[in-house]
Amino acid sequence: MTERANWLRDLPRPGLNATLLAAMLASFIYLVLRSGGMYPSIFGDEWSYSLFTRLMPFSEAPVPSYLYYTVYQLSSSCGTGFLDCARIFNDLFLVGSIPLIYLVARRYMAPPMAAAVAVLAVLAPSNTYTAYFMPEAMYYWGFWLFTWSVLRPRGTSGAAGVALSAAILALLAMVKVHGLFLLPGYLAYLVYSAFAARHESGRPWLLQALLLVAVALLSAAVVRLGVGYLYGGKNGLYLLGTLYANQAQTRPGLLTLFKLALLNLRGHLLALALLFSMPLAAAALQAISRRQRAVAAAGSSKLLAYAALMLPSLVAVTALFTGIVAGSGAESGMRLHMRYYDFALPLLLLLAGAELAPRAREAAWQRKLLVAVPLVLVMLAASQYLIPHYTPNHIDSPALYGFTHQPESYRVLMWLSLSTVLLWAVRARLGAMLFVFGFTPLALVIGNAAVADYARGAQRADAYVKAGLYARDYLSGDETAQLTIVGSDIAALHKSRFLVDNRKAELVTLQRGEAVTPAALPYPADWILVVGDHPLPDNAVVFSGAREFVLMRVAPAGGRRLHQFSQPEDGSVRSSGLSGLEAWGRWSDGPQVTLRLATPLPRKLLLRIDAAAFGPNVGQDFMLQVGAQKLPLRLGDRHSLQELRFDTNGAANTIRITVPAPTSPQELGAGPDPRKLGISLYSLEVIDADTAAP
Repeated sequence: MTERANWLRDLPRPGLNATLLAAMLASFIYLVLRSGGMYPSIFGDEWSYSLFTRLMPFSEAPVPSYLYYTVYQLSSSCGTGFLDCARIFNDLFLVGSIPLIYLVARRYMAPPMAAAVAVLAVLAPSNTYTAYFMPEAMYYWGFWLFTWSVLRPRGTSGAAGVALSAAILALLAMVKVHGLFLLPGYLAYLVYSAFAARHESGRPWLLQALLLVAVALLSAAVVRLGVGYLYGGKNGLYLLGTLYANQAQTRPGLLTLFKLALLNLRGHLLALALLFSMPLAAAALQAISRRQRAVAAAGSSKLLAYAALMLPSLVAVTALFTGIVAGSGAESGMRLHMRYYDFALPLLLLLAGAELAPRAREAAWQRKLLVAVPLVLVMLAASQYLIPHYTPNHIDSPALYGFTHQPESYRVLMWLSLSTVLLWAVRARLGAMLFVFGFTPLALVIGNAAVADYARGAQRADAYVKAGLYARDYLSGDETAQLTIVGSDIAALHKSRFLVDNRKAELVTLQRGEAVTPAALPYPADWILVVGDHPLPDNAVVFSGAREFVLMRVAPAGGRRLHQFSQPEDGSVRSSGLSGLEAWGRWSDGPQVTLRLATPLPRKLLLRIDAAAFGPNVGQDFMLQVGAQKLPLRLGDRHSLQELRFDTNGAANTIRITVPAPTSPQELGAGPDPRKLGISLYSLEVIDADTAAP
């Protein structure tokens, strides 16, 4: 036993840096494994960010998250696994926040405590956002980069430090536009910093404050507008983007908005009292007591001021935004969107850790009771009122969702949180230790278990997932552009479109059991993906499917046959004299186009052709021949529908188009294209004029 003890004692002890790196690696592995195999689950949000990032030009994106798009468009290199690649990026950004939080925290507490606080912050249930194609993880990292730049020694002492922080803030607003909501708190903090350093500066503190604010505004404006214009042109100059700018135009009346926002704000305050009771008590005492600030950890007054200016403004903006959305009827005002500020909640964890720093003396317990008793009353009220009046969920407020999800664990966590406040009132250091090393880890374990349960549910493919995957693999990219997805759940339809991965795919919602009819499809659909139990039209051609979905096309009714030249030839028609497929159709290449159909043409043939002429062919006659009959066709430079009527012998199956002046763009000096173009063909419809409806 002694030899073993000596052997263990002689082992090299890992340093703090090695321990922190090991914790980061373990956190990364946990996040990767936790999200593995999940299908998209935030429906419209994930589809929107994937669309803006990967499927459309940045300049057209209605949300100016240009830096996020720049990084996450790399996920397209993973092909159909782009979602898993995006999750890896999310995991790297979130774990990459640990060193930044550590650098901030070690200014107010011992390095081992700072490392523990940094790891606990990232292990909060809000890490569930790494599973989604959304900018939350990158935004989390960016916020802590910004916070480090502000709270570092030179962050507010001069114009250079302020310019750097303001530039980071402007760039953060191009990860997620909500970064702009940090600006009021940041400017207020600059004023506070100038006032706090009034005895050190050589100029009046108010003049110094105005100078710092001016530098911050100018730097942020130059970076945000300059970079935004480079990305999106004039659209890049919209600070909130065209999407949020339009939403801001629809809002309820001021009185209604105030009531809704106040009601929502009450829920946020009750939730924060439950989750962060002890640091809120310590912050309140330090804010009202100069004596307490004097004996607090060195520099923690700046941390307190930063947290006190940032968090309340973010919570207020969140409540106001929820009031606007609820007032327009888009959602319930009882939803608690804590994800709009949960990236800043580790500031409260840092305030708790700062309570463990050595201090000369501790405030009297009577003084601490002045803030502890009201907070305890708020917590007791929250335990009775918060649930079921408010509706936390794993998306909006994962930490609160994990806290309140199970009644048994809810009671345990609530009483443990209450105990941290009461113990803090007796002995601040003991209360802080219970909060950091007792309540917080237990809340993280329970909260992450609730999130993991949801993640496991998202690993099972439902009908909409199966349908989206099948259509993506069965159809070509051009064909998915002609796809309409039909179902009864609009949110889940976004999931199907996310997996189909084509911005041109359209969505149609029907009532449960409602039949699929031409009247129910406002979009001209070539391919139709029907999810759920919906009766199909009589002329539906089912290509394949399963119990939960069907992929089909609708055969033209009444003796009609339609050929889209943007689609591959399917055996019903064979062609020569045409160039390759393009998104809109095909060009002729040479003096003649021949279309040979698999079945004979009608005796009374109505030929409806959607086409345009190229270059010198505009205004000239193309000759169309069916059997022995020839008819002229004159076209402009823009495609249009033209009709020709032929009389055939009932056995003809070939349509020939003679091009009057085949010419290449190269010959016209319009580029290097050597193809002899003449006519652009979009669609051709063969109609039996005797039997088809007009």
